[in-house]
Amino acid sequence: MDIKIKSSTEMYRNFDIDANKAGIEHKRILMTGMGDVLNAIQKGKISIDGDTFEISEEARTAMQEAFDKAMADQAKVNEMNAALHDSVWAEQTGDAEKKMMDDEAKVLEIARRIGKGGIVPAKDEAFLIEKSPDLYKMAKLQALMAKEYERHKSLLEENDEPKEYDWEKGQDDTLHRVEVDVAIDGENMCVEGISEVAVSRGDISD
Repeated sequence: MDIKIKSSTEMYRNFDIDANKAGIEHKRILMTGMGDVLNAIQKGKISIDGDTFEISEEARTAMQEAFDKAMADQAKVNEMNAALHDSVWAEQTGDAEKKMMDDEAKVLEIARRIGKGGIVPAKDEAFLIEKSPDLYKMAKLQALMAKEYERHKSLLEENDEPKEYDWEKGQDDTLHRVEVDVAIDGENMCVEGISEVAVSRGDISD
């Protein structure tokens, strides 16, 4: 059904509608897709529960204003989330570089200990073989000429695994969208209000 909305201010933002009047149904339509908003603005039509309604020029202007504000507010959220992501990435990269330097230092120390005839834990020896098999072979050859044998504790820590980052942690899941408030009385529809609203991503079903 195609229903024309009168383009008067009274019909566009009629806050005096009696909510208790029989036959009047109030709906709050959250337009989750920005493409749907643009389509409504361009074509001057909006679909509600399968029915197509024509919207006035005034309503299209208000929808454009709400759309622009939603886009601007969403851009701020996205910018903040991007900055947070970059911060976490910098931390992760820094941790990775630090771990690499720590691993290199451990490799050299384990090789030195073995080369002097030291007895190191099996996990340290395996660590050296994994990181630098050539250095391990050299250390074992040096160990053949060693005169003293010292037993060493492990250089490796139980939490030597790299950190796992939760990329969603701290991210703002707010979505800024356009909402349309309408009152439907039989075959007549009145747009009561159009606004930009903030909702949680989890509140919008796919």
